[in-house]
Amino acid sequence: MTMSDPQPIRLRETSEPLADGARVIDADFKIVGRKRAFMRRLMWWIGAFAIAAVVGFLIPPVWVAIEDVTAMFAG
Repeated sequence: MTMSDPQPIRLRETSEPLADGARVIDADFKIVGRKRAFMRRLMWWIGAFAIAAVVGFLIPPVWVAIEDVTAMFAG
């Protein structure tokens, strides 16, 4: 980490009155992590959809194989 990349400072709101002589910092801030959470959620849904598709495509061949095996034993 270089000096130009400072560590983020976590800000929090408080409803308590300020202490006497407290220094108020007026700073711009941004919410970090929103894109990453969105991408994680998106990838989870894409993965779930892919698994559902694989299961959906595998059910008919398995069904046919079970029918073939039961036909062999029945006949």
